[in-house]
Amino acid sequence: MWVAEGIVLKEDVGEGHLTELIERCMIQVGRTSSYDGRVKTCQMHDLMRDLCLSKAKEENFLEIIGATFQQVETSSSSTVTILTHSTVDNVRRRAIYLDQSPPTKSTSTVAEEARVRAASNNNNKNEDANDIYVKLNPKNGIPLRSLLIFYPPKGKTIHWMLRKVELKKFTLLRVLSLEGLALGEKLPRAIGNLIHLKFLSLKNATLLCFPSSIRNLGCIQTMDLRLFPPLCHDQQISCLRMNEVIGRMKWLRYLYLPYVNFNVGKSKVQWEKLSNLETLKNFDAKQWDIKDLAHLTSKLQKLRVQNVKSFKELMEVILKPSHPISSNLRSLFVNDVNTKVEETDLKQLSKCQHLCKLFVCGEIRNLPEPNLFPPNLTKLSLKYSRLQQDPTPILERLPNLTILSLCHDSYIGEEMVFSPNGFPRLKVLWLASEFFKRLKVDKGAMSNLNELKFAYCKSLEMVPEGVRYITTLQRLLIHGMSKDFIQRLQVIDGKEGEDFYKVQHVPSITLIDVWLCKEKHPPVKKKKTLVSDSIRPTLKMDK
Repeated sequence: MWVAEGIVLKEDVGEGHLTELIERCMIQVGRTSSYDGRVKTCQMHDLMRDLCLSKAKEENFLEIIGATFQQVETSSSSTVTILTHSTVDNVRRRAIYLDQSPPTKSTSTVAEEARVRAASNNNNKNEDANDIYVKLNPKNGIPLRSLLIFYPPKGKTIHWMLRKVELKKFTLLRVLSLEGLALGEKLPRAIGNLIHLKFLSLKNATLLCFPSSIRNLGCIQTMDLRLFPPLCHDQQISCLRMNEVIGRMKWLRYLYLPYVNFNVGKSKVQWEKLSNLETLKNFDAKQWDIKDLAHLTSKLQKLRVQNVKSFKELMEVILKPSHPISSNLRSLFVNDVNTKVEETDLKQLSKCQHLCKLFVCGEIRNLPEPNLFPPNLTKLSLKYSRLQQDPTPILERLPNLTILSLCHDSYIGEEMVFSPNGFPRLKVLWLASEFFKRLKVDKGAMSNLNELKFAYCKSLEMVPEGVRYITTLQRLLIHGMSKDFIQRLQVIDGKEGEDFYKVQHVPSITLIDVWLCKEKHPPVKKKKTLVSDSIRPTLKMDK
């Protein structure tokens, strides 16, 4: 957003400013990436927030329209709801928090809306009680550069106030965020008037069709179309003009396509015109030819592809000598590979020198030797791989691997062995498989492990003995395990479970028991720790 508004020219400059604010304790870190430690969310102390909002109001930098409502009496003694805030005509940035409750029936009719406007005009003593048109569409909307609208996640119908937004007034708008909103069947055609728009996010919004006027967004740099899937499975998100629209966005850098159920028609995208594209997510091989990826330039850093017929064909495109998009590729996400992935195909990834993140969802015959993996691989996720041989002897020799996720039957054997000095840099390990019964963790294995998660390992008999030797372990997450597995970790009436001694050194244990709705289990207890009597689906125990 900072780049879109022109506050900074490059992302790394913005990250530098963010780091400086953190170091000066002006903002607080909320959540960081377990992959590289980068800040994902941040927050502010309430005093600092009040100071910033006061200064922002003075400088016309930002205006927040909150979800505070007041009751206003109309001439007919009926009660209607009016949003309160102070309107600043020349403010540059506006954030709107919509009401969590739907409006009364009286506001949904034209007659009642007229009465609302009359009530607002008659209430001269209260300047905050203005007409909703003025609130959302100030007379001078031209100075606005950024418009962010927030809506409660439970909202499934079009909010009554969204119908009042007149986008055509904001001709100089550069940032528009409508994340999570119910937008009905179609975006307003006036969105095509926002010719200076650089950032458009419709993430998790509900929408069935895009207007053809979206092709006028020639300056767009970030477009997030990861819409919420239609409630009816037979419905599709209509993107019939999207192919020709995308080809006209030559400044596009970050493109997030819909997850599922979208129709782009038969026209082809002129991918070769997207010479500045750095991130492409949710490229559907059913909608487009996988060979079209060869038209992308070496600027591409993140690629997510789904419904891939052949992993071999994908690698041929990525490593094409005339147009090698692999030269700068840092993240590759391959979802739903229809044919078995061969070892020879995975070996080709060693040519992706800068690849750090790899996700493969599909059956894999065998893993290649460690020296044939990408040399800088730090995060590896395998899903539905159905490996028959224990993958740990190979994976534990990857020198830079920090995050490993083996989920949904990635390994269908009964035993996994983590040997001494294996996984020297691993910090996060997630395991989810209903097949393996035993885990052996030797002393000295995973010496830097910070987080360990077991999920739906229904056949796993107990926590490995070697976990007690991992002194760096800070978090243990247990999700949907068997009753016996859970009971072995619990302290019941002061009596410790058989495996409690293995995990008593872990500062934080999170137990998510899917069976609690049917049968209540006592929580895991720490020594000298008070635990609430109420049983909750998620239990956190901190020292």
